[in-house]
Amino acid sequence: MSGHESEPRRPDLTIVSEETPPPSEANDALVIGSAIIAALAGVGFAVALALGTSLAVYGSALAIGLLALGFGVRRYFSDLFPDIEAVEPRHPEPDASEEAVSAIEPLERRSLLRNALIGAGGILGLGIVGSTVPSLGPAPGDTLTRTAWRRGTRLVTTDGEPIRADNVASGGVATVWPEGAIDNEISAVILVRVGDVGFAPPTNLDWVVNGELVAYSKVCTHAGCPVGLFREQDNALFCPCHQSTFDAVRGAIPTFGPTARALPQLPLGTNAEGFLIALGDFKELVGPAYG
Repeated sequence: MSGHESEPRRPDLTIVSEETPPPSEANDALVIGSAIIAALAGVGFAVALALGTSLAVYGSALAIGLLALGFGVRRYFSDLFPDIEAVEPRHPEPDASEEAVSAIEPLERRSLLRNALIGAGGILGLGIVGSTVPSLGPAPGDTLTRTAWRRGTRLVTTDGEPIRADNVASGGVATVWPEGAIDNEISAVILVRVGDVGFAPPTNLDWVVNGELVAYSKVCTHAGCPVGLFREQDNALFCPCHQSTFDAVRGAIPTFGPTARALPQLPLGTNAEGFLIALGDFKELVGPAYG
């Protein structure tokens, strides 16, 4: 028994016994060993993830590292506090100290154990952060605000065939893509030939070919579904997902449904060979708004 037995923590608290665990070289070795294993596992996890190994490999490394670190912390605290048995009266005196028996000073132990665990935890944490953050992929940059359309890019069908203005019948529609970027969903365009109805603002007439052919983004501004239906009698474009409706002769402004934004108009023109081309990218954000 140490000298702590004769020093009651509270006036009304009777210490029955107090056992101070002696320093244990075996326990210290377990703590140091666990810290080393945790650190090595953290490095192994980072290397395995960087090399693109299977989930079983880097997952096992991470699991071993966390288990080893937890075991080391548990062993570190196992002999850090004395084992005290005390008796407390059922009704303590009103002026008795409120200091609890749990407020016991830890025993002095070598700082090497603490530093080893801190170091292992740091290495394991750096391994996790340093390897998982790059795996999230590169920053999106301006990919969310730009499409594959560029000035001079030809409009092509899903089969890759370039398209002329007279390939679209009056009152007809066609789904077209930037040449070289077929199936790039954010760049999908619906080409509409409205006939002799005439366009009204906010349609940009400089982007209308032959006074009757206009192109809009096919990506609905509500939830990103493809706008693929056209009703000739009132020149209405429809999104089949939530019935958003757009006026094709008035800048594709919404006339019905949950969306609040018009479909962006593609700057449209023709080249010297008579093929339809883009005069640039969309000037407005394609698809649902964000941010």
